[in-house]
Amino acid sequence: MSSLSPGEFDAIADVVRDARVVAIGESAHHVREYYDVRFQLTRFLVERCGFSVFAMESGYSEGLAVDAWTRGGPGDLEELAARHITYRMGRCAQMREQLAWMRTAGVGFSGIDVPGSATSPLPALLHLRHLPHVRPQVDEIIDLVQPFAHREGLAAYAAYASMPEADRDRITALLAGLTAGDLSGTERRELRLLVLLDQLLRGDVAARDLGMAETVLSLLEPGTKVVVGAANGHIQRIPMALPGVTVPTMGAHLTQRLGDAYVPVALTAVSGITPTRRRDPDAPGGVLVIGAELPPPRKDSVEATGAGMLLRDALGTASFIRVLDGWQETDVAAAYDAVVTLGTISPAEQISAGVDGR
Repeated sequence: MSSLSPGEFDAIADVVRDARVVAIGESAHHVREYYDVRFQLTRFLVERCGFSVFAMESGYSEGLAVDAWTRGGPGDLEELAARHITYRMGRCAQMREQLAWMRTAGVGFSGIDVPGSATSPLPALLHLRHLPHVRPQVDEIIDLVQPFAHREGLAAYAAYASMPEADRDRITALLAGLTAGDLSGTERRELRLLVLLDQLLRGDVAARDLGMAETVLSLLEPGTKVVVGAANGHIQRIPMALPGVTVPTMGAHLTQRLGDAYVPVALTAVSGITPTRRRDPDAPGGVLVIGAELPPPRKDSVEATGAGMLLRDALGTASFIRVLDGWQETDVAAAYDAVVTLGTISPAEQISAGVDGR
């Protein structure tokens, strides 16, 4: 099990002194050691720094059942983690271990993401269907989304793109019409994330990060402090440069609203095996998930400094950080308040090659 030193915990305590949101990143999902360190940091932030909610890059609608369980409600942990944490991240034993502790500690849970592993609106639509005044519109949307809602990954986006334009426009119009209804705060958040998923399906690559930032902000009731678990690229303070476009990240939105009360901490590694993705038309969702050996750190990367924790002032001019088995170019010191580099990582044992999606 990877662990931080007492001195590193003391340094984190100083960095988060005035924070309302602390985001803990990872260079890839489904990594055993990242789960371990995130659990340690979350427990420290709850027990020593007054944080009370753990929010995660996972579907908001699905996560409502997990929150009810961590607050003492009924349910089976393995079933909840498998069915109600998206992107398959709840199937990792380390995630379930953290959830079990959260239940004993009375820590709330929230997903912050669009529903259905960013491919299916059904989890949120089925929640909203119980409202009599919107059921006819919701039922029509459910019928319209059938061509793509049960598919995974790239296959879902291809199926959406092949739908008649009139059907896609009808979905968008119906979702817009629902916003005028009488909804609770939770229902309005679900609808907002449905609208953003619709925008994502239409090609707006910034929609997810905006939705996650908005959801985190909605959790900040007076006195509430939130730990967020998400990929490094989502939590960074500065926009992400992608080919042909610059995308405002969740962290950039939160920095704009919270300033120094938002603290992002990246997790990365010097070596080891990381889960990564390869396009494969024969794999579920068109994506094959494999374990790949990390390349040696490049000289201009934060990983080149070796294992350990670096605070912002010590990050220097590093301009690259790992993402999966590749690299993301970014001003590391501007992006993060701290970077924890582990010596080695390995895939969580529940992750199987060739599996992607929900």
